[in-house]
Amino acid sequence: MSREEDELKFFTNIRRFRARRGQNLEELAEESGVSLDMLEQLEQNILPEEMMVDDACRLAKALHCKIHELFD
Repeated sequence: MSREEDELKFFTNIRRFRARRGQNLEELAEESGVSLDMLEQLEQNILPEEMMVDDACRLAKALHCKIHELFD
């Protein structure tokens, strides 16, 4: 699988888990501690250069899923 396909899965899964929880971007930013700007980039299928593994971990926690589920 290519990097682009992996990134697309990541973006899609974040949206899917967020929709399941009925969260908007502002709520997810507040709960996760990930900046709204970064979340807006993810929504546009852009992987922010400044994104770190810690950000993905915080997103998984706020979305009530395991981190690997964001990449499956």
